[in-house]
Amino acid sequence: MRRLVVLAAVAALLAGACAAPRAGTAADPVELRIATGSDLTSGGIRRKLIEAWDDRHENVTVKIVELAEDADRQRSQLAAALQAGNKDGYDIVNLDVTWTAEFAEQELIAPLDATLTRSLKGLRPQIRQTVRYEDKSWAVPWNTDVGLLYYRADLLGRDFAPDDYGDLTAAVARFRTQRDQQVTAGLITQLSPYEGLTVNAHEAVWRHKGTIVDGDGEVRVAEPAARAGLDELAASFKPAGPYDPGNPPLPLLSADSLGATETTSVERFLAGETLAMRNWPFALDRLADAENKRGDGPRAEYGVTTLPGPAALGGQNLALTTGAPQEARQLVADLTGTAAGRCLRAGGFVPAREEALTGDCAARLVKGGRPEQADVPDRLRGEYDAALDDALDAAKARPVTPYYAAVTRDIQEAVHEQLAARQRGRAVPEGADVESLADRLDQALKGQ
Repeated sequence: MRRLVVLAAVAALLAGACAAPRAGTAADPVELRIATGSDLTSGGIRRKLIEAWDDRHENVTVKIVELAEDADRQRSQLAAALQAGNKDGYDIVNLDVTWTAEFAEQELIAPLDATLTRSLKGLRPQIRQTVRYEDKSWAVPWNTDVGLLYYRADLLGRDFAPDDYGDLTAAVARFRTQRDQQVTAGLITQLSPYEGLTVNAHEAVWRHKGTIVDGDGEVRVAEPAARAGLDELAASFKPAGPYDPGNPPLPLLSADSLGATETTSVERFLAGETLAMRNWPFALDRLADAENKRGDGPRAEYGVTTLPGPAALGGQNLALTTGAPQEARQLVADLTGTAAGRCLRAGGFVPAREEALTGDCAARLVKGGRPEQADVPDRLRGEYDAALDDALDAAKARPVTPYYAAVTRDIQEAVHEQLAARQRGRAVPEGADVESLADRLDQALKGQ
């Protein structure tokens, strides 16, 4: 049996190499090259899925090229390679949901054929919309993502479910620090200057029914609702309640958020530093594993619910480059099918297809057999399933524009400066205020 050639540890592509087997039919061997990002889950399910697919196709060899770990650098590397005439020979590229317009506008990817377009039926409308640009479909949703609120159920109560940001603030203000001296703040989230900050900025603005850029491409960040959202986020570094010498109030938002990413947020939350954490679904298995390691002393118990406001829709989509062979189309179809999705879910991802959220992963579709799932307690699994469904129904998309890279860069730079200044009690630097940000975004959306 021919060995799978792997150029780097598999990542965000191999969503579901699990559809019905199809024998290779080409007279000559075919090599497929896939470019993808990193896998935040544990267990290597993507690699195992692609290896199994590769084993079932005798005339096909799949090479996986792993790009940089963070999304911003992934986009830069991938765009540069494709703009240089696809010098690396990629057949399939794994795109963040925000990249579709840019790659389609520059014709770095090819529109879907009729068969793959039909495969989009049955997807949630907001997920299906992530592959649309200029009335065409350019990719197939592979996995989806949405922000969730994880919390310490042993400290906040099993039924904790804040309806709005005020409820979350009040819960932090009521917490008595004597209960757990390790807790230093109410919430940790991702405010390091990368895409996670763009997500959090949008969610803060959406909580106040504002928008940064509207659906028509008009900049709205300087309007009252958007200002209120960003101001509330910046003010969250302050104590959540009035000073009480018998119970010094915690800050609502941890200052460590300013340098936090998805993975470091989980680490700090597991270390017991905060009462709650905003993060993506991948964190569930990490928390369940930690909770199951009981030991002799008291252990943390976790819960999950929806964010107090609309969450950003995330995820990745698989696109084909111009001239990709038929085998690449078959691989995309298999990776994004329901059978693949069930294996993907077993490995810690959220499949794009709703029907893949139930049912078992077929062992034959995964190299080495069915993935060993995290032992998520029933009550936590039930909370997660309900929160995920509600969050996806209410999820909102970031701006759709071929200039998204410039838009998110400007948001990250300005908002991070705003937050860092406010956290230190200083004035917002010139050029980082919302009026200046509005001007920068207006230019970015014009490609200037």
